[in-house]
Amino acid sequence: MVKIIKRLSSITVATLALSLILSMTVCAANFDPAFYAATYPDVSAALGTDSNALYTHYQNHGMKEGRLPYKGAKPGEKVDGIASTKAAQATAVQANSDFVAPKKLANYKSLKKKLTDAEFQAAYDTALVLVTPLKDKSRAEQLAGIASVIRYMVDSGLVVYSTSQPHYNDPYGYFVTGVSSCAGCARATGLCLNILGIPYEHVNENKWSHQWCRVPMEDGTYWICDAYGLYCGPEPAPYQHPYVQ
Repeated sequence: MVKIIKRLSSITVATLALSLILSMTVCAANFDPAFYAATYPDVSAALGTDSNALYTHYQNHGMKEGRLPYKGAKPGEKVDGIASTKAAQATAVQANSDFVAPKKLANYKSLKKKLTDAEFQAAYDTALVLVTPLKDKSRAEQLAGIASVIRYMVDSGLVVYSTSQPHYNDPYGYFVTGVSSCAGCARATGLCLNILGIPYEHVNENKWSHQWCRVPMEDGTYWICDAYGLYCGPEPAPYQHPYVQ
């Protein structure tokens, strides 16, 4: 990770990692309606995505059935109420014009793939927390910060490599269920980039080969942002990756 770390300047991996941890653990004892709706489509299909309706379902039925009230919970775990800190934070940040709303993302169709609205929102909310400390940085620092925290999730064991588990190739898999291939990593990275208003090209998208984000810089050059490939920096030549043949 030397190449990525060198680009961080005053933004440290530790700071971004803390944002990541907080985003994934805040109100850990509370019911997470977005997670519940995405994890149990049978419930959301019947009740929709209203937080109170989903919470009532969990209290009356889900707990007895051994369902999970939030990511990382024990089956049927008791909860103290509906998690609101993360949702409130996401709503407040989205009000800032520096961030791009979900359906206005430049690569929305590619990023969402077959995700439900609730699943995509859950991935978006986590990515939003991660990029918030980067919003006033230079583009080079933003790319380096994104690559570093995305890689941290792998190195810390929050994400494991897979090409067979559900959501292995989308941002929900990376940010919520903790599984990903290079395709999922590219889309998780791309989601962070797009939220900051940064365009990118998904190289080798939908091909059985290594995939990464190719990002235009202000000076007309292109950078590679690839946490799985351990590189964030200038493109050696068009569409060439320094570490991938």
